[in-house]
Formats: sequence, C-alpha cells, structure tokens
Amino acid sequence: MDFNDMSALAFEIKNLHDKAEIYSKDNEYVYTDVYKTWIKQYNRLLDKYNALTTLSLTHMSYSIHDLSSTQKTVRNATVKFFLTNLSNLIRKIESDIETTRLKMAEEKIAPHQMRKCFKIGIEGCPLNPDYQSNKIFIAMPFSDDYKDSYNYGIVPVLDGLGYQYYKADNEITNKDIMCKICQQIQSCQMAIINISGLNPNVMLEQGLAYGLGKPVIILKDKATKAISDLGSIEYIEYSHAGDLQQKLYKTLSSK
Repeated sequence: MDFNDMSALAFEIKNLHDKAEIYSKDNEYVYTDVYKTWIKQYNRLLDKYNALTTLSLTHMSYSIHDLSSTQKTVRNATVKFFLTNLSNLIRKIESDIETTRLKMAEEKIAPHQMRKCFKIGIEGCPLNPDYQSNKIFIAMPFSDDYKDSYNYGIVPVLDGLGYQYYKADNEITNKDIMCKICQQIQSCQMAIINISGLNPNVMLEQGLAYGLGKPVIILKDKATKAISDLGSIEYIEYSHAGDLQQKLYKTLSSK
C-alpha cells in the first residue's frame, strides 16, 4: 500500500464529501442528475481504493425508492446515506494511512531500541543508541550500603568473564538522567538489577529492561523482603559479597 497514493485518495474523497454536503445544505433539493454524478465519482474513487488495498468493496448504486415521487430529485434520507458512506470510507482510509505510517516508523526502529520515547512521545529513540552485544547494564541503589556487593560481588565476575558493563553513577554527564539510563539499557545485551532496599528508581529501570525485551538477572540481599509481584521470577539471593560473586558467576557462566 503506497502511503502517498492513499493520502491523495483521502484528499479526493474528502473533497467529494464536502462538495456534496455543501450542495445539499445550500439547495432545497438534490436533483437526480447531480446525485448520479456523485455516485459515479464515488465508485471511481472506490475503484482506486480497491486497487490500492486489493479489496473488493461493492459499488454504490441507487434505485427508484431513493428518488422522490417525481423521480427528478433524491430523498433526503438517500443523501444522508451517501454522506455517511463517504464519511465511513474516509475514516477507513485514515485508519489505513495511520497503520501504514506506524509500520513504516516501526521498520526504521532497530529491534533493541524503544518503539516510542516515554518522555517526549515521538516514535523511536532520538538518541538512536547502538547495540553492544557484550555489555551489561547494572541497576542498583546509589548507596554506600551496596558498594561491597558491587565492587566485590558483581565487578570481579564481569571482569573475569570479559563483559563490558555500565552503572549510571560511574559516569557524570549533563544528559537527563532518565534519558541516559534508557539509552544505556537499550544498548546493552542484558541487565543485572539489584532490588535490595526496593528503591523506586531501580524498579523503574527493571521495568524498562523488561519492556525492551532484555534478559534480566535480579539480585536481592537477604535483608530485603521478597515482593509478591516477583514471586514467580527467579532471582539471586545473597548474604554477602562473596556469596553474590559465587552465585552470579554460576548464573552467567551457564548462559
């Protein structure tokens, strides 16, 4: 289906609708010859639509029952029916155009990227991040309480296995924090999410990772109460950094 041809067809049909509507409002009667012309124009446009969509919508016709007793004019109900058919066809074409537009936009968006920016509402991500197949995004609270789990639990494992990794507070930029995080999640192969302390920002990052279809490894210290909503999802529970290191290594080595 050609986007430009459909847009041009929608314009033609709107013109016919507006012309017929204005005529019927400005004149007490719609004469039969005028109505015949409208029907012919409608069917010509319908043929164009059928050709573009490979559909077979039926031509519009009229019978003696659509005319007045003199048969020189058309009944008001017939005119309303004609305008309604035009309006319905216009809505159908506009729906087809929007579907085509979204499909075209979707085809331009790389599989690892956002389909729509949740901050500004445009299709795709304006930062257009590249995919890095060996990169892991790490989300965890920015708190000294979790430094050991990061430095001695996570980092040695990722370094030992040759992964690149990203943690938001390790990079200082002037970017919007959520744009920075979203960009990095899009570019990564997978995400490691430490939900210890149930930090709201970490939960949002976890949701973004799941929404982008990234494999997610959830970590939780034993002090943090389990969340019922995550009850059916496997996670690594650890008591100290050394425990985390062993369990994380085993998990990543098996992937």
